[in-house]
Order: sequence, then structure tokens, then C-alpha cells
Amino acid sequence: MFGWLTHTLAAVCPHFHASACQPRWLHVESSALAARLPLLGTVLYLPMRADGSPDHPARGWLAESEDLAPLLHVEWLLASCAIGADGPREWIECVDAAGCVRARLHLLPDTDYLAWDVLLSAHPMAHPPLRRVQRPFRAAGARLLHFTQRRLGNLDVLGGKDAARLSILGQDIAREVMRAEALEFGRAD
Repeated sequence: MFGWLTHTLAAVCPHFHASACQPRWLHVESSALAARLPLLGTVLYLPMRADGSPDHPARGWLAESEDLAPLLHVEWLLASCAIGADGPREWIECVDAAGCVRARLHLLPDTDYLAWDVLLSAHPMAHPPLRRVQRPFRAAGARLLHFTQRRLGNLDVLGGKDAARLSILGQDIAREVMRAEALEFGRAD
């Protein structure tokens, strides 16, 4: 809906520029993030290649697969958005204590927008981490994913199901992000 307005304003007013929203830093416990991810519905998930990090993952949590393990090391979320001619785009970069971007989550029309807002509002706004964020982010792969959570003994297990269906607009947005990241759909390495 905002894309049409942005496109129309750009056509009518030559001095109008579609700008990016101000990024917001949020401090988060990785266990709290893992517990809220299943509420989102379908998202485009881009994990960083696993590096065998020596830091400890979220206490009491296991990852069902290697490509989900980066989410258990997150301490910061960087919520960003951009408004272009085809509409708004929102994503979250998941950053660890060392300043490495571990994963990126992209909002899709198929995502539960209220759960997305709750995820971003549940954590107090914070100043950027003291360490510089290491860029560029290079994803190991991408999945259209619905996160799951289950109990295994005394542990919570973060899992994911590949999206069975996706709206046409969701497919277009995912393809655009994938093209920008030079990736193909499928499980991460």
C-alpha cells in the first residue's frame, strides 16, 4: 500500500526521494528470541555460514539443524527497513556479542505482522553494541521458513519447517532478496 504512494509521489514531485527508515538496535537474550520466532509464521531466513564459534549458545536450547544454530548466539537485533517504488521492506539482522551478523530475517506478506512488531517491541531500544559490526554479511543459503519449538527432555529445541505455500507477492519479494544476495532457495550448507 505504501509502495503505490511512494511511487506516485516520486512521479509527481521530482524532489521526493524514497528513503530508508532509521535502523533500530535492540538488545535481546538469544533464548527469548528463540522462543518468539515460532510466532512469526513464514519468513525468509538467511543464515551465516557456521563457523564453529566457541561462544556458548542460548542456555537450555538446542538447534534442530546446523543452519538454525546461529540464532542461538544472538545478542543484538538490528531492525531495518527501506521504502522503494514497490513498497516497504523490513528485515532484522541478528548480531552476536563479537559484532558478527549471524543471520538475517526478512518480513514477508505471509509473516504475522503483529508477531513481528511484538518481537521488535519486546526488547528495549539500545545503543549500538560497543564493538563494530563486522560486514559484509554473506549468507550460506536461504529458506522460506516457519520456525518451530519443541521440548526434548530438559531442553527446548529450535526447529523449522519449510513453507508449504507462499503468496505471489511473498514469492516476488523473496526472489528479489535472493537475487540481491546472489543465492538460490534451499537448505543452507
